[in-house]
Amino acid sequence: MELSKRLYTIAQQVPQGAIVADIGTDHGYVPIYLYQKKIIKKAIATDINRGPLKRAEKNIKAHNAEQIIATRLGNGLEPIQPNEVDTLILAGMGGMLIIDILNNRLNLVKGVNRIILQPQLDQKEVRQYLHKIYFKIINEEIVYEDNKYYWIIVAEPGEEEYDDIKYYLFGKKLLESKSSILMRYIKEKLIQLRNILEKLNETSTDNTLKRINEIEQEIRLHEEALKCL
Repeated sequence: MELSKRLYTIAQQVPQGAIVADIGTDHGYVPIYLYQKKIIKKAIATDINRGPLKRAEKNIKAHNAEQIIATRLGNGLEPIQPNEVDTLILAGMGGMLIIDILNNRLNLVKGVNRIILQPQLDQKEVRQYLHKIYFKIINEEIVYEDNKYYWIIVAEPGEEEYDDIKYYLFGKKLLESKSSILMRYIKEKLIQLRNILEKLNETSTDNTLKRINEIEQEIRLHEEALKCL
């Protein structure tokens, strides 16, 4: 099974011998890859829609993985029983949706050893939520693929809190590792923000003045993060 760069990076975060739930599995590529590489003991691939789950079932069967990978139809973590898995994967969905899914089954979530998240949006809120529910972030990766940036956040039970907002915005682990991909992302974002600021400065209504202050603050935070890299 050949994975995209994004999915491969997600799969690399799964510990040896894990029992995995892949929530929103789509084609089932990640659990199939983990089965082929003999990384997992078992996996449950879930999806809220029957169509993607049928595709996953077809792919699982084609790779003779039915004994290891089960499929279940359902919303979020509803198809998973408490203590049934030790690793959760939630990838390719919005950050606020990820938070909702985790929060709806918090007792189940607190019983796992590792959570692997790939939020498309609202990464800051996801990091803050993980700390709120007493999960510490042990690793972060950022991947650039098909002209898009993807954040992968890996957390395990433990108490942690960041003392600087930029760590929640950009990822403390990424800043500490001096990620070249994060550097490129921040530089591109700064160009966008400065262009917006230039256009806003051409007008002077109350609304635009408020927005100018917000953009200037964003620019300062991005510049501060860039200095760490």
